[in-house]
Amino acid sequence: MSIPQLPSGKKKKRTVHSSLRTWILTIVGGGIIAFFIIPFAVDRFSGANSVAQEADRVIREVTPTPIPFNAEALAPESCVDCTPASSPEQTAGVLVSEYTILQENDDYPTVVRLQTRLMELGYLDSDEPSTVYNSATTVAVSLFQRTIDETMDGIATSELQEYLFSNDAKPYEIKLGDSGTDVESMQSRLNELGYYDGKINGYFGVATEDSLEAFQTKNKLSVDSVFNVDDRDLLYSPEAKPKIDPTPTPSPTPKPTKKPSTSTSSSSTSSSSTSSSTSSSSTSSSSSSSSSATATAVPDTSSSSSDVSYTASYSADGLISVAKAMLGKPYSWSEESPSKGFDCSGLVYFCLRTCGVSTSRYSAAGFSSVSKWTEITSISDLQKGDLLFFKNDTSSSVSHTGIYAGGGSFIHASSSAGKVITSSITTSYWTRNFVNARRVF
Repeated sequence: MSIPQLPSGKKKKRTVHSSLRTWILTIVGGGIIAFFIIPFAVDRFSGANSVAQEADRVIREVTPTPIPFNAEALAPESCVDCTPASSPEQTAGVLVSEYTILQENDDYPTVVRLQTRLMELGYLDSDEPSTVYNSATTVAVSLFQRTIDETMDGIATSELQEYLFSNDAKPYEIKLGDSGTDVESMQSRLNELGYYDGKINGYFGVATEDSLEAFQTKNKLSVDSVFNVDDRDLLYSPEAKPKIDPTPTPSPTPKPTKKPSTSTSSSSTSSSSTSSSTSSSSTSSSSSSSSSATATAVPDTSSSSSDVSYTASYSADGLISVAKAMLGKPYSWSEESPSKGFDCSGLVYFCLRTCGVSTSRYSAAGFSSVSKWTEITSISDLQKGDLLFFKNDTSSSVSHTGIYAGGGSFIHASSSAGKVITSSITTSYWTRNFVNARRVF
């Protein structure tokens, strides 16, 4: 085979040797890699790594630490027939009340707080609270239930106590449709002042509502047809204005005294002597009655055979004698008789009337403001027969009354004891809550 030959006279140009060219390309390619590709790759990989690290950190922070457990709990039970005990299901969102149900005859320290709150709101006569949930407490709870339109069963459920101790709890009131002994007492007092002439039946009907509005209007109270604590305080006080203002009685003109004649002097002297003797006998009899200090119980033929009437002398001893005869009688809200019971002011009213003292049916605060009776401001100045007035630990207003029996003791209708009792005024509670006294005799 012939080998081709280049044309003669022409030689191939070689500018760069092939081996040298290889080295130059290698160096150029390495420079490109070193200055462009590697930094780009490093930047990409380092950024991805930092993102991964940040994601891992967030996951570790969000993911809670696993709660340790016993591995044996995950092992299958060896007994095939055994059924694991099912735990009771919990109801979500149920709040347990801090109050427990209270009802009559309970004896717990929490009753003290309940009674105190009822006294603050005007549903229970102020008194030294006790741990016993008695009948008076039952009535007070029932009155609160009446105000909030609930069933009047006298049971202090946890729900009722939640409301009673809240800032939204309503103070004592009577409104249209209510009934009770307090309504009857209100009707009697409105009748006495000339506002009510209907039947005194203990039901707050339209006629009672009209009478109350007339009383509120005349006495410049809020005319809202609701008998509240402010209405009650004024109604049972000497400041209550009657429907018709009394006509002032003109002072009689004194007549000149005739000069006695000589002929009648002897007769006049004799008459005066007889009158003096009679007066002396009467005074002696009154003094004897006063010193005996007893109340005489006489059957009242005008009422049922179970009722009795009481009489006593117009004196401090007579007042105390009636009060002592009432010891043990039941405490009863808004009542004022031996057959039905007494509240604190009802007892004082009954004893005063029995002794012949002319007075209206006032509250404790009302009796304390009777200006015609001498005011006593110190316990050390008390005398037998003085009317005592007290506040409670949460108020400065008079809210309880009793009759001083001497020797540091007094007789009162106690809502805490549930009956008429004798207490010592020298105890810390009564001493710090003493307001004043009034001397009737």
